[in-house]
Amino acid sequence: MLLYKQLISMLSEFLRKNVLLSDSQGIDHTLIICLFALVAIGFIMITSATLDHAYQTRGNSFYFIIKHFIYLIIGVILSFIISRIKLSFYNDYSKIFLFLSLIVSLIIFIPGLGKEVNGARRWLDLGFMTIQVSEVSRLFMMFWVCSFICRSDVNKVFNKCLFMVITLSIIILLQKDFGSTALLVVTFFSLMFISGLNLKKLLSYLAFVLIAAVPLILYQPYRLRRVLSFFNPWDDPSGSGYQLIASLLAFGKGGIFGLGLGSSVQKLNYLPESYNDFIFALIAEELGLLFSLLIILLFVIIFFRIIRLAVISSKNNLIFASYLSYMIGFFITFQALIHILVNIGLAPTKGMGLPLISYGGTNLLIMFIFIGLLLRIQIENRQKISQAVLREY
Repeated sequence: MLLYKQLISMLSEFLRKNVLLSDSQGIDHTLIICLFALVAIGFIMITSATLDHAYQTRGNSFYFIIKHFIYLIIGVILSFIISRIKLSFYNDYSKIFLFLSLIVSLIIFIPGLGKEVNGARRWLDLGFMTIQVSEVSRLFMMFWVCSFICRSDVNKVFNKCLFMVITLSIIILLQKDFGSTALLVVTFFSLMFISGLNLKKLLSYLAFVLIAAVPLILYQPYRLRRVLSFFNPWDDPSGSGYQLIASLLAFGKGGIFGLGLGSSVQKLNYLPESYNDFIFALIAEELGLLFSLLIILLFVIIFFRIIRLAVISSKNNLIFASYLSYMIGFFITFQALIHILVNIGLAPTKGMGLPLISYGGTNLLIMFIFIGLLLRIQIENRQKISQAVLREY
């Protein structure tokens, strides 16, 4: 009997050390490597894109590189902090996140707090840095949506979720940020589809949203010009079609293997925002079609690894974690898709960076928060499995 107890004790200790992984273990290394590969590529390409531009505009060739590096450091710290916070925190306080999403979006309309750039008031000026509030408010809103639908039947609570998302979308539209609104709405409907919303209901509401988007485009002349230039940019090559033409020229010059790192011509004031909204075109010009396809492959791998994590979470009865994983996967993938389609001329021009690659700022910090959340989801899945194994012994 004593020998039996000793054997059980030894087995339990072995399981604890080798099977029941600690918080620093049980991580999807493929996912993390792909995410940080994009971060590394982004840093290299931003260095290439901004050296001349920074010297001309700021008098310091390393101005943008230093700022981006600071954002990266802050992002890594954020990821670590977020990975240590239990997911139950976001679930339990989801109503507060809902409230904050609306408050954060409205606060920029207070004189002295909101910063206006090119006629759009989207940024909260903190003095030492500016924050694009739509990025933060979207994340907070989706915390609430994920929490709400995991507690109730999605077909019964969909209207309430839609109302809150539309409310936030209207506020973001008042900030003249159509792209962020589109990304929020597309992510929301994708999450509703995954969560089991009646397909007829989903399609009918989605059709309504698409129809409602038409007058929003027609209402703003600059949006209409972008759509028209999308169909034929050569009608206005020095105006609304200029960015798309410059982007397509970058792809044409790059060919299959590219001109070489640092050898871009378009970044020399020919392609606006080459380090941000059109960085994929810069990558294609300097590193070629093959490397551009590698970037796309990395995003595809990331998407499917995150979906895999969502499925595993669902099997482990971590429903909130599952919805959160889907939400993160959709946000990253749809943003990357929109950026790439704009750069290759398959979507109207829209200022939206390439996740983890484009020049730092609020979006980069949000992406690191996503990484922290993904790490936490993996940790809690492993803890769930560990608890199940312990119960068996």
